[in-house]
Amino acid sequence: MLLLVMGLPGSGKSYFANKLAAETGMTYLSSDQVRMEMGLRGQYSSHDRQKVYDEMAARAQKFLEAGKSVLVDATFQRNENRLTFQDIALKMGQSFICMRVWAEEDLIEKRLSKSREESDADFWVYQKLKRNFDPIIGNYLDIQSEDGKIAGMIQKAVKYLENRNES
Repeated sequence: MLLLVMGLPGSGKSYFANKLAAETGMTYLSSDQVRMEMGLRGQYSSHDRQKVYDEMAARAQKFLEAGKSVLVDATFQRNENRLTFQDIALKMGQSFICMRVWAEEDLIEKRLSKSREESDADFWVYQKLKRNFDPIIGNYLDIQSEDGKIAGMIQKAVKYLENRNES
């Protein structure tokens, strides 16, 4: 399967995605990590962001071709990037599943006030991305992130994945 975990900076999506990948044994692809490996940390032009998404898509396809399920962790602000990954899954005959992680804005502001190891986003970046986030088309699981509630978030996601695999 190909699973997209999307959400705005500070939502807790990367923490959640990393834990979910570990719980399910899925291969984990992080946009922050790929950006660093490409030497693009701190470079967020439209062109640079697209290069990161293109690289993640290429890697996701290789993992699927190798018979591995893949969890891709990124903002996925643009619907066109979501569709790219959906097309890869469909072309490969794999399930395509989306989850959106979100948090209350005061919690996001608190989280983004602290420096984070792999992300440069601050509250201003969050607000800009929020204003320009394309609507999510199709089915997806909405998961609220709250500090100290990761076990419940993972449980909800695993149950959703199990139900999607049965249908």
